[in-house]
Amino acid sequence: MSKAMMFRGNDLDLTVKDGKGGNVVATVNCAISDKLGGGIGVFENCNIPWTVTYDEILYGIEGTMEIHTAEGIHEVGPGDMMWLPAGTEMAYVATKPAKFFFAVAPVTQSKAGQSTVAHPGVPPKPKG
Repeated sequence: MSKAMMFRGNDLDLTVKDGKGGNVVATVNCAISDKLGGGIGVFENCNIPWTVTYDEILYGIEGTMEIHTAEGIHEVGPGDMMWLPAGTEMAYVATKPAKFFFAVAPVTQSKAGQSTVAHPGVPPKPKG
């Protein structure tokens, strides 16, 4: 039997504490999968250096953030997608709120994905 789950973005608390830094909610994490992770995040007034230890895809939802890599500065805005292979040295930079979707694999290599916090899923509508 399928264990498909759906999450409503409006049900997630994406508040950035003190208006600076980030808030990443990994709805699909090690509590659900041992392969793929993902969720929603917001970065605001921050410059977060990072070395990616997993493959990651970012998809911009609202606002614009910069991804600084050895290749240069990449702006990710609504509808834009960014691929970050494992081992990429980079920085997430946002001066204003930037909301994004992310997917990571393997989830066990992601700090956010290693969480086992169970986020409430939304039950499906009955058939018929």
